[in-house]
Amino acid sequence: MRIIAALSVGLLAGCTSSVTVPNDPVIYEVPSTGSVASAGGGAETPHFSSELRDAQGTPISADSLNLGLYSLEQQKIDATIAEQNLAAAKSQLVVIPPSGLPNQVPGVNIALYAQQTTNAKGQAVYRRSGGRLTSGCGRYGTPDDAQRAFLAAGGPETDSLGLDSDGDGFACKWDPAPYRALQL
Repeated sequence: MRIIAALSVGLLAGCTSSVTVPNDPVIYEVPSTGSVASAGGGAETPHFSSELRDAQGTPISADSLNLGLYSLEQQKIDATIAEQNLAAAKSQLVVIPPSGLPNQVPGVNIALYAQQTTNAKGQAVYRRSGGRLTSGCGRYGTPDDAQRAFLAAGGPETDSLGLDSDGDGFACKWDPAPYRALQL
């Protein structure tokens, strides 16, 4: 019996193989590119996209997955959703055309004039002849327009248009308070 055991050990010791196993093997996941046998016995080409057929294998032990095909498909889905959202947003878009600019007399800045004055509305600062009424105020769409025209015509020193009967330097019902509150 000892002879058989010695022979077995000798044979096992003399048996060498050209196949070696590495200490740290890497296992790859490679997509199939060959044909698949169908139930009828004939070869059938699998339905893989060209991206998947040309893909390189990824080590399974790696910390990332080969999601090339998923990523491309997901990008197509995301793009379609983005197009739908854009179309929905465009359908709700409201375009407001710009309206005309207010009438402006070149060189007249009523905000700056309001900042430079200190008197209260109705407080006479300028001398006016006779108690002339402000009958010219109806010609202007807004008190701002009237004030601009008043200043352009030589106001506040003169009132050739008849817009400042009380002599406060403010035409018609124009109020400098909102302009004085601005930080220029």
